[in-house]
Amino acid sequence: MTDKDEAWRRRSEASRKVAAAKSPEARREMARKALASRDRDKHREAVRRAVAARSPEVRREIALKAAATRTPEQRRQAALKAAATKGPEGRRQAGLKSAATRGIEAIREAALEALARRDPEAHREAVRRGIMARSPEARKEAARKAAETRRRNREVAKGGAPGR
Repeated sequence: MTDKDEAWRRRSEASRKVAAAKSPEARREMARKALASRDRDKHREAVRRAVAARSPEVRREIALKAAATRTPEQRRQAALKAAATKGPEGRRQAGLKSAATRGIEAIREAALEALARRDPEAHREAVRRGIMARSPEARKEAARKAAETRRRNREVAKGGAPGR
């Protein structure tokens, strides 16, 4: 530990002892003053460092305790807020992570629900837009690969040697 770290540790210990000796009103006043003088960015960075320093077990414990105290409505609001701040890549990662933690039956159930909610016309339009976004060469390549796969499957079904 460097001299600077040691001095900082001693000062923080001393301030903790002083705070413990004061009355609740004095502690409240100290906290109010500290809050008023706090730099927002520095505080954010300190919180980030504190969270990063926690072990996965501690983070999991804290999350479980927080989840137990929330109502379904609060959980829904938190999920909506999180979804609004994520970009497409963040949503994809979250989807992959949740799919990895669920069983096959839960995944099948979610897929069926999503299928039931889907507007067929909007889906058709999205497929059309996706196809049109690709170049003509890429579209031809996809069709060629599909034809090649069908040809190979026919060969295998007939019992002939593939590639003739």
